[in-house]
Amino acid sequence: MQKVILDVDTGTDDAIAMMTALLSPELEVLGVCSVNGNRGIDFTTENTLRVVEYLGLQDRVPVYRGCSLPMVSTLAPGRRPNVPYKGPENPEDNVHGDYIELPAATIRPQPEHAVFWLIDTLMKSDGDIILIPVGPLTNIAMALRIEPRIAQKIQRIVLMGGGYREVNITPSAEFNFWIDPEAAKIVFDSGCDITVVPLDATHAAAVSVEDAEKLRAKGTKAGRLTADIVAQRHRAYKHWQPMADVNTVPVHDALAVCTVLDERVLRDVRETWADVDISGGAADGMSIFDLDRRDKSKKPNVKVALGADKALFTEMLLKIL
Repeated sequence: MQKVILDVDTGTDDAIAMMTALLSPELEVLGVCSVNGNRGIDFTTENTLRVVEYLGLQDRVPVYRGCSLPMVSTLAPGRRPNVPYKGPENPEDNVHGDYIELPAATIRPQPEHAVFWLIDTLMKSDGDIILIPVGPLTNIAMALRIEPRIAQKIQRIVLMGGGYREVNITPSAEFNFWIDPEAAKIVFDSGCDITVVPLDATHAAAVSVEDAEKLRAKGTKAGRLTADIVAQRHRAYKHWQPMADVNTVPVHDALAVCTVLDERVLRDVRETWADVDISGGAADGMSIFDLDRRDKSKKPNVKVALGADKALFTEMLLKIL
């Protein structure tokens, strides 16, 4: 079994990613760290606990509460006025809501902060742990800042974030990187083995409403919850960001988990130099991928996927969930 640590800002697609990882017989989830992102840390931690308890895994999978704010982006007045994020102004555009529609958690997060648990766990490891961060990268970046040696202990980072042609929060930025651009830049500059699963790939692997109903028909807890989530996301996307195929919706974060399970789920993977804009201007939080090697002085520091195998991704979700 591959050892992994999830880092989530649970919302809806995070919930599907968590269930995919937790129910996969090929992954040993050492712990799940929450972070500010889709909502404030109180909400994302509670939602994470709800999913773990819903699956009956509370005695096996510890949850660690992480950073409540981005590293820098809320310090300058006006730069991030809606962080912690409270959702869009129009309720019909609401992809997540405050809470996952599950019973309130009766379990609590571990007493240790997520960042210090990450450092301790990685430093004691044999370098055999893959990190799967699918929210803002604040926890990972803070851990790297406090103890840079963990970069040598991380087997690999497979993250969901950024976009080459696709964006979703500003005209230039994807949500996870926009929330904490400095954290994303720190991770990109860390020297770790990084695979980026951006919006370009997750949109290419959008899940159909019909396939979600196939999951519901299986009658499993994960299948029913996933079908409910896809329906909720589908309603919101029709108003907020209509897909080319109106009967589909992306479930971004689960694609990162499936990448760890089977690399073939990604398509058009490029090795490139990548950076994140931290200027505070119109491009703040924009992910930069130098696919054409315009800057010959920069060595590739990530692999980024511009596409995905939609059929394989759906097959994996149907099998695991």
